[in-house]
Amino acid sequence: WALGQVFRTFRYRAAIVVEDDLEVAPDFFEYFQAAFPLLLADRSLWCVSAWNDNGKEQMVDVGQAELLYRTDFFPGLGWLLLAELWDELEPKWPRAFWDDWMRQPEQRRERSCVRPEVSRTMTFGRKGVSHGQFFDQYLKFIKLNDRFVPFTQLD
Repeated sequence: WALGQVFRTFRYRAAIVVEDDLEVAPDFFEYFQAAFPLLLADRSLWCVSAWNDNGKEQMVDVGQAELLYRTDFFPGLGWLLLAELWDELEPKWPRAFWDDWMRQPEQRRERSCVRPEVSRTMTFGRKGVSHGQFFDQYLKFIKLNDRFVPFTQLD
């Protein structure tokens, strides 16, 4: 319903989906502002995500926080989509577990997402459908970027 309002009623060209248990980095909006033109220009992309699934501190180069990658996996946890993608997904949007559904090949259709080296979001949500299992074992160790990267000024 909410995405329908954003795209149908208010007629926005794009939206950032943010769950209610996310903390965002100082350059969260700067990152998306710079990545938005990439999403518009490259039809082989279907989203831009603020999340790195392999973003544990010992696994990322915090000195290279400006690095971006393409991934074939839908990272979620703060992501940008265009109205055109919503047009495609809305008729078949699931009632539950939408993030798992988004990871299915039928939705991705061989398109990629952009994701950062160092995550621009971090979840503090221990409670939820996984009852803290993934939070305690994995999610709480994801490194949140702590310095501003001027993405809109970079090539």
